[in-house]
Amino acid sequence: MTKRILALSLGVVLLLAVVARAESVKDLVTVNEMIPVQVEGVGIVTGLPKTGDKSKATLEMLRKFLSENNENFDAKDLASGNIALVSVFAELQPFGRPGQRFPVTVTSIGDATDLNGGELRVCQLRTGKGDVYALASGQVVAGTGIKTRGIIQDGLNSGAMQIAAYPFGDNIQDQGGFIRLNLNRPNFADATAIARQINQTPSLNPNVRDSYMFSEGSPVQPIAFVRDPGQVAVHVPGQFGNNLHAYISQILDVPVAVDRTARIVINRAKNSIVVTGDIQVNNAVVSLQDKTVTIRPETEAEPAAYALADDTPRRLVEMHGPGSYADLQGLIDTLNAMGLTTNEIITIFEELRTAGAIKAEFVGQ
Repeated sequence: MTKRILALSLGVVLLLAVVARAESVKDLVTVNEMIPVQVEGVGIVTGLPKTGDKSKATLEMLRKFLSENNENFDAKDLASGNIALVSVFAELQPFGRPGQRFPVTVTSIGDATDLNGGELRVCQLRTGKGDVYALASGQVVAGTGIKTRGIIQDGLNSGAMQIAAYPFGDNIQDQGGFIRLNLNRPNFADATAIARQINQTPSLNPNVRDSYMFSEGSPVQPIAFVRDPGQVAVHVPGQFGNNLHAYISQILDVPVAVDRTARIVINRAKNSIVVTGDIQVNNAVVSLQDKTVTIRPETEAEPAAYALADDTPRRLVEMHGPGSYADLQGLIDTLNAMGLTTNEIITIFEELRTAGAIKAEFVGQ
């Protein structure tokens, strides 16, 4: 028999089901200037079993490179196929320090057929500005199916070794002294909350002197600005210019109260419902075949009760919720007690949403 579903919303006020909670700024954003810095260079891999460069053109490139770098190799060695000219690539992580090691990628530039097992001689790795910040060397381990590209793993005696601290502050100065906070979930509400909290934190904003400055008529000069839903720009005060790491650390630790829309994730294929957030339901009456659920507010004299008594008719159940709304967990408990299947509960949820009795983000899978 085809299911007939009726849903009537009796409430006149829709509840915006959001949860306000405090999170640190670091949970909400990524600092734009804290992205890895790419470095690259050109080097040679030696000790190859006749799988290195052999053609006239690539050998000429190899000779030129060796000459420019004051490297001396016998002509017979170059023609033996034991050497290959390669490009070397790596990324420097933010706040890296001299002596740190990390893996690098080595790729053949010429006509070498297999780099596996070869030894990368020490080569310099530069940024796009031409500054040298790391050295790379070590044994190459070729990738599966691609013999002309490999990795040198980081370790005690191999890999790329950072020889200088990357000038983290340069990126910020290039942006006019601004730190850019990119929101992981772009939205104006969170961006505004982050900017407001930074502007009102005395340890971050030197323009804040006393709490009275937040009173009407005494606005605080801001240092954080919402550029768009995805980014908050923070101007670095002059006194923090030489201690950017500590200043950014303080920003990332600032607690921010943000709103999170509640979600109901429905997967009909797996017959599952996942609910996140504090969701409440407007007054409503739902009828599914011979079963009816009435959702109405709790009175002061009648406490909330979701468990069904043994003699409760299974075709008519009233659920009581706190205040003017019933909570979703109570509704689920009641529907389960009535013996409804997950598929029937999903159908009821969808009808409550259509009627406007549930305010939440529905996600179908």
